[in-house]
Amino acid sequence: MLLKDRVAIVTGAGRGIGKAIALAFAREGADVVVADINLDEAEQTAREVRELGRGSLAVKVDVRSREDVDDLVAKTVERFGVIDILMSNAGVSSMECVIDMPEERWDFNMDVNLKGTFLVTRAVAKQMIRQCSGRIICTASAAGKSGTPTQAHYNASKHGVIAYAKSLALELAPLGINVNSVCPGTVRTSMQEREAAWSAELRGGDAKPEDIKEEYVSFTPLGRLEEPEDVAKVAVFLASDYAAFMTGQAVNVTGGLVNTE
Repeated sequence: MLLKDRVAIVTGAGRGIGKAIALAFAREGADVVVADINLDEAEQTAREVRELGRGSLAVKVDVRSREDVDDLVAKTVERFGVIDILMSNAGVSSMECVIDMPEERWDFNMDVNLKGTFLVTRAVAKQMIRQCSGRIICTASAAGKSGTPTQAHYNASKHGVIAYAKSLALELAPLGINVNSVCPGTVRTSMQEREAAWSAELRGGDAKPEDIKEEYVSFTPLGRLEEPEDVAKVAVFLASDYAAFMTGQAVNVTGGLVNTE
């Protein structure tokens, strides 16, 4: 087991990529604290972690709230004593052209995706500094390495996550803490379902969500939609000793859609 007896926090772990990562960590031997704004979904993931024979704790967390984040860290340390791995994964998206974008949509993407990453990593880093060890992994996106019409706010937030993680990696490297990002492409999740529907609506005419999904596949060199488990496998690697000499990296997991740094 690559993560035997380690303690991991995964935010946004009630569904999608976060849930896949939480379960992958558990299969590799980690105890997992499942953090999500939807407590019912967090508790379901935590039950599945326990069914895999690992300890788990579900905590309701809004990553925009410093109080919620501090409570998450305190409960984790109280229950398990340490935090070996943080997967800062919670995120949101929406689609609007810039000229039509309400200010609150910009703020929502920035607050969850970027500020949330800051609040969670800052709080956990304080604990990891006391331990002189730890692995922090941030879920960024292929959108953080390019531009996309109707997603300027989302792309900007994910560019920010990548830059933030690179800077944090340099700050924490002397203290024995690794920080990396994982950059998924188009992943089969409820978020992707919403985005396909939004794209079809924005295009108008006869555009259908199914057509948008077919386009996703046609643009992907490996010729299929990405699954949450594809991201989870890379997260396990980054959390394991195999990535001990990696920090400040933004690793593409896109089926070849993005193949540059």
